[in-house]
Amino acid sequence: MSRLSKFLLSFAIFVALCYGGLVWFVNGEVRKGLDEAVSDVDGLTLAYDGLDVGLADHTVTLTNANAVLPSGQRLRADEVVVTAYDRKHRTPHFVTARAKGLVIRPGDADLPGLSLAEPIKGDLFVDYAYDPKSRSLTIKSLAFDAGDAGEAALSGSFTQLDLDALRVEKLLGLSLKDLRLTVANGSFMDKLFERAANRLGMSRSGARLQARNELTAMADYAAGEDNAVAAEALRGLSQFVSDPGTLTVTAAPVEPVPCLYLFMGRDLYENLRLLRVTVVADKTTASN
Repeated sequence: MSRLSKFLLSFAIFVALCYGGLVWFVNGEVRKGLDEAVSDVDGLTLAYDGLDVGLADHTVTLTNANAVLPSGQRLRADEVVVTAYDRKHRTPHFVTARAKGLVIRPGDADLPGLSLAEPIKGDLFVDYAYDPKSRSLTIKSLAFDAGDAGEAALSGSFTQLDLDALRVEKLLGLSLKDLRLTVANGSFMDKLFERAANRLGMSRSGARLQARNELTAMADYAAGEDNAVAAEALRGLSQFVSDPGTLTVTAAPVEPVPCLYLFMGRDLYENLRLLRVTVVADKTTASN
């Protein structure tokens, strides 16, 4: 072996050792920072099997992550990939992350009067940013892809929020600026109506028909009260219940609406008009 070959081989080994040492150091520092961040939040615990930091793009990847939230809710994900995270504030001002294989169990995300019959597994993506100067929070994307069950994506913005002092009294002025929810149904609505049918002692088609008729009656009532916004929104929801395909719900108030207003004696119809809610349902091509 020539001297040049020996030098190149030795240099390659040196670089590999340095890279390995750097990865070990970076991973150790990130692990330490992550543990400190978790310990700062009362009631929050986080466990994971592995942690890896990408030196090029600074992504942090946790494998087999298990968390217990302050509310007591338990979350588990096969992999959590964090591509952007604000480490300067106790409550991060920005986060971009994806949880792959996130499991939502019965009781974790139930609807009023209804509960999930079985766990739902999918991928969750979150991307938000907070501007302390304008005290506004922008949810760029909060999306959940549950595969055959369906997909849901939420975006929007809020104002009058002090993210650095999250206390109940600080949330009284929280205002909704705009909101958009898109739902692409798979098998979820069928399972939901099947669950409701079992509770009501009727067939799945009967439960669907009852829900559609109730929404249609509510739309007719709103129209009779000269509330065209609520009437059209409820008709759109009725169409989605009748043939669940894709549902798009938007809220675009003339000016930001304090969330507290929604609980100050206003009924559903007035809230729909106040928020200028629109509901658009696109029919599915599959039979239901």
